[in-house]
Amino acid sequence: MSRCGLSSCGGSLASSGTSRNRLDPSALHESSARSGGSAGPFFMHDVDISRNHGHGTVPVPGRESHTADLTEFDRYVSIMEAADRLEQELRWDVDNIDDGESAGGSDRLDSPPLANSAMAAAAGASPRPPPKSEDGVPNSIDMNEMKDQFGDLELSNNEYSRKETGGIGNNLGLEDSGPAMFNEKSLGDAPQDPMKPQNMYPFNAKFWAYIRSILSNAKPVGFGELPDPKATVTKGPDEASSFLSKVIAIGPLNPIQPAVIAKEGGFDEDEVLAELFYGTLVGLVAMRFAPECIQCGSAVMDTDMLGRVPSRALCGGCNKPNEIDSLDKIKVMFLLNSDVLYILAENYACTPSAESMAVTSVFAAVPANSTCSGYSYQIGTGKDTEIAPALEPGKYRMHCPVAKTDNYLVVSRKAEDKDEAIALNMKVSDLVYSHRNGKKKVELHVKHGKIRFDIFPDTRSFFVLWVQKDVDDKTLMHLPEEERSIFSSAAKVIHHPIFNALFQHNQVVSVQKDLFLSIANVVLVFTDIVDSTTLYASLGDGHAFQLVRKHFQVLFGAFTRNGGRVVKTVGDAVMASFTTGRAALTAVQEAMELLPTIGRRPDNQNYLEIRVGIHNGQATVVPLNGTNDFFGQTVNIAARVQHAAKASECFVTEKVLDSSPEARQAYKEITSGGSAFKATPLTELKLKGVSGKVHARGFRWALRSRRESDMSSSNSTNYLVRKVDRTYSLRNSLRSSMASIDSNSLEEEETSDTNTTSKQFERPGELGRRGSNLDPLEEL
Repeated sequence: MSRCGLSSCGGSLASSGTSRNRLDPSALHESSARSGGSAGPFFMHDVDISRNHGHGTVPVPGRESHTADLTEFDRYVSIMEAADRLEQELRWDVDNIDDGESAGGSDRLDSPPLANSAMAAAAGASPRPPPKSEDGVPNSIDMNEMKDQFGDLELSNNEYSRKETGGIGNNLGLEDSGPAMFNEKSLGDAPQDPMKPQNMYPFNAKFWAYIRSILSNAKPVGFGELPDPKATVTKGPDEASSFLSKVIAIGPLNPIQPAVIAKEGGFDEDEVLAELFYGTLVGLVAMRFAPECIQCGSAVMDTDMLGRVPSRALCGGCNKPNEIDSLDKIKVMFLLNSDVLYILAENYACTPSAESMAVTSVFAAVPANSTCSGYSYQIGTGKDTEIAPALEPGKYRMHCPVAKTDNYLVVSRKAEDKDEAIALNMKVSDLVYSHRNGKKKVELHVKHGKIRFDIFPDTRSFFVLWVQKDVDDKTLMHLPEEERSIFSSAAKVIHHPIFNALFQHNQVVSVQKDLFLSIANVVLVFTDIVDSTTLYASLGDGHAFQLVRKHFQVLFGAFTRNGGRVVKTVGDAVMASFTTGRAALTAVQEAMELLPTIGRRPDNQNYLEIRVGIHNGQATVVPLNGTNDFFGQTVNIAARVQHAAKASECFVTEKVLDSSPEARQAYKEITSGGSAFKATPLTELKLKGVSGKVHARGFRWALRSRRESDMSSSNSTNYLVRKVDRTYSLRNSLRSSMASIDSNSLEEEETSDTNTTSKQFERPGELGRRGSNLDPLEEL
């Protein structure tokens, strides 16, 4: 699906489906009233997603193609504006929690839905009421109910702040209290509760006003239809130019490319995506997944489901075979409801290359209509209706990716003044070509270059009369990388919080026989609670898990607010993914700063601590437990890096820091003077199953109590690292100085600081069932 020769113009993919159903706002309010509501605002989840019908357009008698109904557009926008995007409470039926759960709840908790519900809340989205699993455990958390029933584990309202401008304390509106510290005596309520869902993407009226301004260009320009399907009407250069200008003007909406709209309109891309996701929910737009063609740069094909993207396909516009193996190369686009923007087209248009346009002789846009009546375009006649000079002798290529036509035109000699224009009666259906049907390309012969093209769009598709010199396919079809438009990739979209809140379990990749979808550079974060075994032993499984759930809420919220995606939980361990190293580092920083707000552990009065590992690289995306999971060596390394970290420490590999200047700058900001974190030295990790060394740096929560076990010989063995910047003599001196430490205190403290994520990996059978991508982790 490639090239119509229009810079960023396009045609919506038309199919022979039925016209769209109409969404009536009053019906939504009636539904709300029947469910116990009033005439007040309704929630986004009140709209049934099944209303997202197909984007096929059927002909409307008397209506010109490429025209908009602004009243219909305003009606849809008003529905979105009236809807409440934030549901204040997360649902969790505490009565169904069994105190006899296994440690970490890994046998009882349906991890992906839990992560999804928490992300939906943090994103400000309103998921439908979560279904319960077979054992009655619901799939989301109600923190208010949890706090009411477990008074001994109430959330602390302790205030905290950071000296650094832009720290998480300042982000929450807290006053700066000087040096970075956790102030246990200050009990004032924070302006925002980190456990409370926040509306990240409120209705953006400015964005929809911008869309409306583009849509206002879609007005009739005199290309009406005739009642007789065999009749034609002649169109001159002014009329042809008028229609082409309209097509180009509304091109940014046909289809809607979020990244392009964000750049041209001055919006944040994530905000644009959020609005379009909500627009998909109410039926204003339809979301489409379209692999980028390696030759023409347009859509190979498109589908409404990520799981329906094939591993191989011929491009619908240029017929180039494509292997589809990367989410980075799948565009996510949106098509306006055909009631709003009416376009009759069979395929997407494209951006032609400068080299291709240099060999173009004739270019004219021909709209489709309901009667299939024709339009005449004349070249070389010397009349006012001439749209181009006569063609020189030679062979020409006539190719239209929108209508999927491809054929030849051969001109025998040069036209003379006395020559009359040769009439070419062209039905678009006769010109359609595809490698699939084995049909040969039509070759039209004319005596000279004065031609009257009588074009009948009987396929009811927008058609481009595009006549070019017959040169090689690379010149005509190939769009160089530097001339391609930016786009929002599926790799980016699956990390968007609103996408995950609304569509995560519907938009899952499929497993192909020989090709798998991957992401070239995904940043993976693994976390685990330190000394959770003691926590469960001292409090009992049920009460201990309440604190663990609070920890989940903090992590999910911090990860989601910073553009991350919680992939899954296994026990009390969390796996998340990000698109950039900076986002991952900032999210971990925020999570570690917020963890003390959930209060101290009742068993030892210490704050709950986690260890974190961050690594990046290529990973295969696989469907497990109804969500998009990751598989591969990048996953293994990230998990093992987390295993090597100490309590309240995050290890980030040098590969992440080298991935972008922004990532390294984020690390410097986190570990700068006055920060609540202290940098740990460059470290060389020896990881099981990994050839060569992995170098990592770390940062550690500086306000935790000093543990002797952090420097013990035993802990150094478990730490499994060699400090690159320490000398041999310093190491010996350190060991000697620690020899006098009381062995009893060492043993007691080491338990909490060196407790690894064994519960995350010790049962490969169980983990395989739950979708783990990791091998059992032995002592390294």
